[in-house]
Amino acid sequence: MKQSQEWWCLDLGSSSEINPELFDRLLESLLRFTPDLVPGRKRVFLEMSRIPVRPKPDTFLKRVQVLARRIGLDATSWRFGIADTIPKAWVQTRWRARDARLLPVEAYFDFIDPLNHFECTRPERERLTCFRSLGMKNLEYLFTVPKTAWLVRFGEEFDTFLEHFEFGERFVWKAWKPSETLTEETRWNAEEWVSDAEGLIFRLKPLVDRLCSRLYSLGRAIRKIEIILKLDRPVPDRKIELGFAFPQTSRTLLLKLLREKLSQEMDRNPLTDPVVEARIGIRETERRSQGSARFAFSSEEERSEEEREKWVELISYLGTKFGGSLLSEKPAETDASGEGARAFQAELTAHPLPELSWKKTWYADPSSHGGAISMQEGLPLKRIEPARPVLLFQTPETIHRTGPWLRRKSGAFEERYRIRSFRQEERIEGYEWDVEDTGGFERTYFRVEVENPQGKPEEWWVYRDELLGKLMLHGLY
Repeated sequence: MKQSQEWWCLDLGSSSEINPELFDRLLESLLRFTPDLVPGRKRVFLEMSRIPVRPKPDTFLKRVQVLARRIGLDATSWRFGIADTIPKAWVQTRWRARDARLLPVEAYFDFIDPLNHFECTRPERERLTCFRSLGMKNLEYLFTVPKTAWLVRFGEEFDTFLEHFEFGERFVWKAWKPSETLTEETRWNAEEWVSDAEGLIFRLKPLVDRLCSRLYSLGRAIRKIEIILKLDRPVPDRKIELGFAFPQTSRTLLLKLLREKLSQEMDRNPLTDPVVEARIGIRETERRSQGSARFAFSSEEERSEEEREKWVELISYLGTKFGGSLLSEKPAETDASGEGARAFQAELTAHPLPELSWKKTWYADPSSHGGAISMQEGLPLKRIEPARPVLLFQTPETIHRTGPWLRRKSGAFEERYRIRSFRQEERIEGYEWDVEDTGGFERTYFRVEVENPQGKPEEWWVYRDELLGKLMLHGLY
């Protein structure tokens, strides 16, 4: 059964025109309520039926007013209405009537073009005069005349009215998509020139605040940014790139990392002229983690989100501070302090050996450390692994045990191998490096001596999958 829709119409009024850039910023801000937006002329429609926890109408309007003030819009006179289709939501917002058939006949044109219509043009006024001369005061009177008569007289126009009035839930509206590039810039007079890192941070803070707010609405996190500084004299702009080992979502942490980066940059390459203009562009982003409560409206969920953000902020700072940056495919060998990077992360990698199905990813060349050093002996540590088979299967084979026999499939038949010895070698678990879409593993490995059907001895590397309860052949000695 198809779920009924729920459209919330936000009417911005008709007193003055809204700057298109500010209107786009408002649409970005409204994405924190729902990802499905349909913009119109001085109005926005939000599809809220798929949001698990919808805000109360009064709470929604208060939050919208706060978001509007942040981007320089006055939302005190804004109104909103709720209905199951976009045309009905707009009519509800404008006329405040529950029964659509009792609406004034002027609402006829509101159903035809709910996204853009507000003031009647001359042909529309003449049409309304015609309706009223026939004694039609509200929309209900339109249905006293056979539909075919209206269709012959008005054609496609009345057909659109009927479609939006009676079958509005079937109509597909084009959703709004945000811009893929995010940029913020600021300028100041030459008398207010800036020549040091602290002065630049003071100028960049409003830009960072706006960018973080926009990214939060879009559900994205920063991976790489570019700062462009325009100097007073006509010389090439100074470009500074900053990549992060971990995606950034906190404006406090971002400003802290920017301050460190700019201080290092100014120390190495001092500015030859004062800065009079700055621009920050987002060069790379990624989706925020699933724990982000972007559509949550309860105080408990917001508190949990705030605590999670603090933890992510700490991990992000440590990873960026000690792990270097991601400005190139081959990270720098040393960090800002001149020491090699000490932070790494575990990534899954394709390998038939289970203990090698994760790898240590350094943010700087680990060879600068000389390998892992033993604290007691000062010598590199070496992990001793059990003997591995000569032939290792990329895809383990399922085998079955029946008493003293192991059965292995060979083509369309099964061959029986007599067990001569069956001893446990090791136990390997993969939960520590598990991710959501790969699944973990828990295996007990055995070294098995068998006698093949021809009477010749063989040695197998077999494991028992503790999660599936199966015996698997992984290799041959």
